[in-house]
Amino acid sequence: MMTEDDDYDLYGPQMPQEAFHLEMDLYDTGDYYNLLFIPCNDVFIVVSNNQHLTTMGQNGSGVDAWEQRDGQVEDEVFEKLAIALDGYINNL
Repeated sequence: MMTEDDDYDLYGPQMPQEAFHLEMDLYDTGDYYNLLFIPCNDVFIVVSNNQHLTTMGQNGSGVDAWEQRDGQVEDEVFEKLAIALDGYINNL
């Protein structure tokens, strides 16, 4: 019988349990945004300047498995967020 903990082991690294910040140049303008990533159940809520930017969920492992569950972030920006979040999780 599988437990909830077994589900997480299939995807590799342990997901963060506490909120964390990542600083990124989202639009390639040289302006860096201090983004807050808040883990909530199986998604990450991304906040910029106290405003909801997007909610990210994952269907498997790897950068390509991230999908936008809520928000209107452009594909290029979302890809940067996915790469940064995946890199952060893999370095825990």
